[in-house]
Amino acid sequence: MKHFLLTLLLSGQLVAQSNIQIPPGKMVEMGGYKMHYLETGESKNGPTVIFFHGAGDIALHWNLVLPLVAEFAHSIAIDQNGEGWSEHGHGNSLKQQVYDSHQMLKEAGISGPYIVVGHSLGGILAHQFAVQYKRETAGLIFVDATHPDVVLKIFNRESETMEWKQMRLNAKREVPEVSTGSINSEREIASFKAQRDFGDQLEKFSQEDQQRFNWIYNERPWTYIKGQSSTYEAEIFQEMYEHYDQYDLGDLPLVVITGVKKKKPEGDENWSGKALRHHSRQLQKDFLKLSTNSQQIIAKKSGHSIHIDQPELIASVIKDMLMELARN
Repeated sequence: MKHFLLTLLLSGQLVAQSNIQIPPGKMVEMGGYKMHYLETGESKNGPTVIFFHGAGDIALHWNLVLPLVAEFAHSIAIDQNGEGWSEHGHGNSLKQQVYDSHQMLKEAGISGPYIVVGHSLGGILAHQFAVQYKRETAGLIFVDATHPDVVLKIFNRESETMEWKQMRLNAKREVPEVSTGSINSEREIASFKAQRDFGDQLEKFSQEDQQRFNWIYNERPWTYIKGQSSTYEAEIFQEMYEHYDQYDLGDLPLVVITGVKKKKPEGDENWSGKALRHHSRQLQKDFLKLSTNSQQIIAKKSGHSIHIDQPELIASVIKDMLMELARN
């Protein structure tokens, strides 16, 4: 009897483990590779809400917001190439990720208009998406988004001026052209073992989602395509800095959600914690200049991960934007 119960327990664990490995959303064939997305809610005769995750995150990080938005809108959270359950595509250039995300939506039959939501580095993707696909974008929401200047400059306390970081100085002048064809050639895939300590970040997620996070980050080896792992952040941020007028959004509805309960910054030889906080706040305000129809909302109970700290706030902002668009 004991042997039977042990066998049953082990088999149950194996089934649970295999279920974790199964993509929780839908896979889309992209021509030699597949992309994964989570989908919730049904069309309410309004824009579909598209979520871009931040660097190091996956679509599953939006899973506290998605059920709330599902009550009033159709929403999609995308795993970028090589992240989560999405396979490696043509490389990780941010511009390539934007193109591939749009192409995935087309292949999945999910047409615009879209409200585009981006967290952290996903804010850059959302911004690029809104500029490249203006006619399909109805609104834009930044969730403690990365500003193009944030990793390009540092504050020198002696001269009290902003100086270019080494990352900016090493930036190349060109970003690879976006690849639009199928992948036919075999690519060399490398892998390594990484570990991520989530701390208490996952407490609000379901037990099943917590297991999925653990499998993605701590059990499954991380993979990358040799020679194609760069996101070209420095180059793209530099381009946005030099040609920021080209990223103007006109009167597109823009909401900037900013977290304020961030951990105390340590600073370095050039930054003081005070200067870092001030610079970050100023960059968030600077986003408001992108549109003549913009507003900032302070997430008073959130740090950087507002979608985890206050998912109901993000859902509320999306609902308000949908209602405003319906009135107009």
